[in-house]
Amino acid sequence: MKTILIIMGRYLPGYKDGGPVRSIKNLVDRLGKEYNFRILTTDRDHGDDKPYQGIEVRKWNTVGAARVYYVEPGGFDESTVERLASESELVYMCGCFNDYARTTLKLKRQGRIKCRVVIAAMGLFSPGAFRIKYPKKKAYMVLLKRAGYFKNVEWSASSEEEAADIRREVGKDAVCHLAEDLPRKVEEAKLAESSPEGKLRIIFLSRISKKKNLAYAAGLLKDLQGQVVFDIYGNKEDASYWKECEDRLNKLPENISWNYKGEAPAEEVIHIFSQYDVFLFPTLAENYGHVILEAMSGGCIPVISDKTPWTVEKLGRSGNVVELEEAADFQKILQRYVDMGEAELREKREHCFLFSKKYLQEEAKKAENSYRSIFEKETDED
Repeated sequence: MKTILIIMGRYLPGYKDGGPVRSIKNLVDRLGKEYNFRILTTDRDHGDDKPYQGIEVRKWNTVGAARVYYVEPGGFDESTVERLASESELVYMCGCFNDYARTTLKLKRQGRIKCRVVIAAMGLFSPGAFRIKYPKKKAYMVLLKRAGYFKNVEWSASSEEEAADIRREVGKDAVCHLAEDLPRKVEEAKLAESSPEGKLRIIFLSRISKKKNLAYAAGLLKDLQGQVVFDIYGNKEDASYWKECEDRLNKLPENISWNYKGEAPAEEVIHIFSQYDVFLFPTLAENYGHVILEAMSGGCIPVISDKTPWTVEKLGRSGNVVELEEAADFQKILQRYVDMGEAELREKREHCFLFSKKYLQEEAKKAENSYRSIFEKETDED
């Protein structure tokens, strides 16, 4: 059984990083019987000052179908990365803007990592994401390219568009493999009653950061007619940005009630979505958008920006994809759901659930084969 070393910033039991953690968990859940997955990661969740309870640091811990090696913050030293890589047939690294990436790329460039290194781009190079802190990111990429750190590494992209983004920043000869993120295994959800005509329950569930665009979402609600509940779930990753969001939320009229509900544990996400009618997500950029599929799995209708890989057709016409700049279009769609009768709204929510169930079953098989093709490739490509 081939050993795959996955290097990433955070993993279970953490959940605050959202998509990357879910991506790797889904990969392990689906292919853990075929590959020996080992994960090198930090010993605490995003923003926490204490390690997870019940783990052993710098020892192997069994987490689901994977073995996880937790290190303290800053603990991705060269000797640890080199040793664990030497025990593996492939290193699969999540992202490249962090300390473990610099260490891994340096070791590969020096020939101290002999096996293949594949970098999962995780949407980092999409225009919306790369634009955030652009000068710093661009300078970082220039330095790594000049140092030859991207020589003899490969990339995992979730789409042709992401592969183009990678080549734009890394170089036109970058070796890219296509493998769409694996969805989680199908879960059954019991949908709560739909809102009656003139009322609507809207949810925002994601990290609270500029990229996820909560402040913009709040601004979309101000002119809605009817009784609207807007509940927010997510880690307050950026305190100054949360203050900006609060300022907008507090200016909403009385017919729009908003609540911050805290962070959503991963195992409860589907159930939480099942309690709402609409998922509002005008994100600036998504590599895959696990949360969109999770919303549909909970029978919650996605109203999302056009800055994700999801189109109306790919959603099975179960939701709405709106050009980010067209705030009026977002508002028209939301008002239509407010004005919708309970029976029709229920039908649309059930359609979301049924579509997601079928999609999960069909697309997972294709994605599994894509990852197998990455893992089974034998040699580097220059």
